[in-house]
Amino acid sequence: MNPRRVVRGLVARSLPGPIRPRQRIAVSGLPRSGTSWLGRALSLARSVSYYFEPDRPLPEGYRYRYLPAAEEDTYLERQVDRMLRGRVCDDWQVAEKSLGDLLLTPVRRTLLVKWVWLSLALDWVASRVTDLVVVQIIRHPVPQFLSWQQRGWTPARPLAYLLEQPALLEGPLRPYAAVLRRARSPWEQAGAFWGAVTRLQLDAHRPGWILREHEWFCTDPEARFRQVAESLDLGWTDALGEFLLPTRSRVEGPGYGARRNPRDEIHKWRGRVGAADLRELQGIVQEFHLPFYPELAPDRFWDPT
Repeated sequence: MNPRRVVRGLVARSLPGPIRPRQRIAVSGLPRSGTSWLGRALSLARSVSYYFEPDRPLPEGYRYRYLPAAEEDTYLERQVDRMLRGRVCDDWQVAEKSLGDLLLTPVRRTLLVKWVWLSLALDWVASRVTDLVVVQIIRHPVPQFLSWQQRGWTPARPLAYLLEQPALLEGPLRPYAAVLRRARSPWEQAGAFWGAVTRLQLDAHRPGWILREHEWFCTDPEARFRQVAESLDLGWTDALGEFLLPTRSRVEGPGYGARRNPRDEIHKWRGRVGAADLRELQGIVQEFHLPFYPELAPDRFWDPT
């Protein structure tokens, strides 16, 4: 284990979270949908205390778990309360903070978390944390699941998580239950899982929240992030702007990965998936009647107005 991460975890646990945060924000989306890039960028705005995937330590039973707003779950209530007070902060959750960031935690004005497992429980969370603002992100299903393949992940098990939840299949996904059950090939399963979760993300969306495509951010990163930062009342910083540049100088340290040109992310998957696989994916996705990526076009964006 990295000694620096251990030290950061020890320091984080010795300090309170932000004592009087002006606002609390959650970035939510599927794994490999751009949540890390989005969360890290927003963490570089002025006076933000950032917690990376504090939902990761939850038991497996909470992975992609749907929770109706009226359902009682005292365990998860306690855990969400801890997350949104900055008290889930072992070495993983604070891995993207420098020591200086940690020491300033108590006086930060904004508490920001990044979630990857609670995207089906947003309505439940919002009914209990009324001041929470959620920034939801979705990504085109082809690069989404190509990224999964590179890591040896398959959509079969996540799809099974959905099929194992009667409250989901008899509730909001009832119109799509047959679609989910008939998905057999990997790309059909990817389309079924992506379509179901995206449908639930859209249905959970609330006034004041932000729901945007990963590719929307990639098209014009500085303009789009400025727009989002302004709507969240976050102060722009030079560090945020520099982070978005494909030529940025910094590639090491908490939260900094290899340089990339965000605009290249939009189309780089083309030619990597066969026509038959694309037809399978599109045939399933279109069953969910979503306003995203019509005809699988990666640069045609949802107009929330």
